Amino acid sequence: MSASSALYVAETHFFVAGPPKGGTSWLMRLLDAHPESACSGEGHYFDRFYPLLMKVFEDYQRVLQLDAKLVFSEKPVLQPVRKSHVTSMLRHFMLERFAEYDPESRAKAHGDKTPHNWKDMTTLFATFPEAKMVFINRDPRDAAVSLFGHAKRRQLYKMDPEGPIDRDKLIRAACGNWIGVNSNLTALQKERPERLLLVRYEDLLADTVSEYGRICAGLGLSTEQEVLQAAVEACDFRKVSGRNPGERDQSSFFTSGTSGNWQTQLSPAEVGVVEDLCGHMMPAAGYEI
Repeated sequence: MSASSALYVAETHFFVAGPPKGGTSWLMRLLDAHPESACSGEGHYFDRFYPLLMKVFEDYQRVLQLDAKLVFSEKPVLQPVRKSHVTSMLRHFMLERFAEYDPESRAKAHGDKTPHNWKDMTTLFATFPEAKMVFINRDPRDAAVSLFGHAKRRQLYKMDPEGPIDRDKLIRAACGNWIGVNSNLTALQKERPERLLLVRYEDLLADTVSEYGRICAGLGLSTEQEVLQAAVEACDFRKVSGRNPGERDQSSFFTSGTSGNWQTQLSPAEVGVVEDLCGHMMPAAGYEI
């Protein structure tokens, strides 16, 4: 995009969120495959970039305060920096990033998939008050199993030291994220229900075209069957992994393409840990104990 060209701003903005290893990447691929949508990931705008931006503004504010004391006899010329200045700058930065991902300016909707988009929805809605939140939920027992494979891949790429993974630590981390996601999801359902689109991984797996179409309708995208079917086929597990659903490969990002793996992959004691930690919220999310 040249300096003189106008910034393309889509009609709709959305943010995909959910527990890590909960299906957010699959949902991102589906939404990005729609001809009227461009969904990138992972921008980490709110959980990583925004805190850094706030620190810059806080440092700048200290400089202004010092100048006010030393130069202007504590009568500053400039008003203090407000949070709205920060969110305004963040919004413009993000709009530029969205436009760069959609260089042909084709999409009606621009989105970002970062699993932790749920962590600071106050800042998210201050930055994009018109945005839709697209939450995907998953059985916390399966999310824990999927996290095992993620830990193995981190070792494979030398991001973590080799050796046995600490399954109990990973299970508890998965549960902590799942509880955080569902606590914020419950709050959003009460406070901004019109901004929420929710799908369960298991339902998306069982009836992909229908559930995908429902999400697309909520974002104002075409729900023509040919469009939906083409996107679903482009993101099919067989095509992206080269395996049939159920053929597990822990070294692959696309582990098995199925649900319910916790029943064979977790010990009874490990299942007990998940249910002890998450059980108070599981029935409301549609998961039996």
